[in-house]
Amino acid sequence: MKRIFLIASAIAVVASMVVFGWTEPASARTKIQLDFATFWPAGDFQAAIGHKTWMKTISDRVMAETTDYEIAWTEFYGVHPAKLLDGIEGGTYSVGTSGPGYSPGVFPLWAGPEYPGEAYRRNAYTMSLTIQALHDQMPELQAQFAPTKMKLMHFWATGPGYFLMVPGKDIRKQADFSGKTIRAANPASVATVEALGAKPLFAPMSVALERFQAKLIDGILCPTDTPKGFGLGAYVRHVVSAPFSYHFVFFKVMNRAAYDRLPASVKKIFDEVNAVWPAYYGQLRTWGEADGLEYMKKLEGYSYYDPRAENPAEYAKWVGATSGLIVKWIGDDAKKKAVWNKFLELDKYYNTTPQYSNWTHSWPTQPVPPTGKK
Repeated sequence: MKRIFLIASAIAVVASMVVFGWTEPASARTKIQLDFATFWPAGDFQAAIGHKTWMKTISDRVMAETTDYEIAWTEFYGVHPAKLLDGIEGGTYSVGTSGPGYSPGVFPLWAGPEYPGEAYRRNAYTMSLTIQALHDQMPELQAQFAPTKMKLMHFWATGPGYFLMVPGKDIRKQADFSGKTIRAANPASVATVEALGAKPLFAPMSVALERFQAKLIDGILCPTDTPKGFGLGAYVRHVVSAPFSYHFVFFKVMNRAAYDRLPASVKKIFDEVNAVWPAYYGQLRTWGEADGLEYMKKLEGYSYYDPRAENPAEYAKWVGATSGLIVKWIGDDAKKKAVWNKFLELDKYYNTTPQYSNWTHSWPTQPVPPTGKK
């Protein structure tokens, strides 16, 4: 009797579920496990805000727009830049961030936009839009990824360059570069530092930090977010504005086989998010570089020097000292010349077209990330 009662009860429950519109729980989703690797430390805004927001945006959309899949991310921060691309191509990491400047010779045509020159280079927003458009409009640059085992996600870029110097090693004139050692992040920066009369240290940030700690290095050529994000604030105090001198290109890439394995519905979400992310990362970097400068202003011994405004004749000397570098890089190579000309064309467009040139960073309010939804 007891067994009959239990069966009858079960039938009654099922019947009530039908009557009241209840349904069986949806079948379990297939979990897509992906690794994300970057050279930025976990606490830097580019990682803590930018990269995490990118991952979350994709994960949230996959949950909301598909019924069969979900994405689980495993994150790796502070990975040596030289090991990132090998790790992505080899499948150790699914997705990662790096830049052509960290792998000299692998993407040779991408070195051009990083050379000094009298481009506008207003902020990271216009610089990021310029770089993404440069890739999109030049098959020669797109072909740089063809031999690799990586799928390009998108590009973005830093804002203008600064020389950040340790106490007592400030720079006011070109002669002040003499005898100083300055860290350079890419081959173009190495050439720039040498042309100005200093000795370059071409090394990862981890090595640069060790040299700063040991008092074996006098400064660094970079954007203004690094003192806060990478811990350089423990060493540098003098900020010297030099927009002409610096440009660093970043990209986000995915192991090609891992991308190809994604379901079509998930690929679509990745592609849509990536399409709007150069603009967001550019806005975020502009915000982050402003945030880094505000951080530096609070450090004891802080100083800021803008030679372009305070001593234009001296600034012109700096520009002149480096003007031949891009000419040397181009040589008689028609492809390199085409890349540089298109870069200047797009740099001018994004820095003079009001839709882009009138944009200002939102510090202290962070820019709102897009979803990429059509």
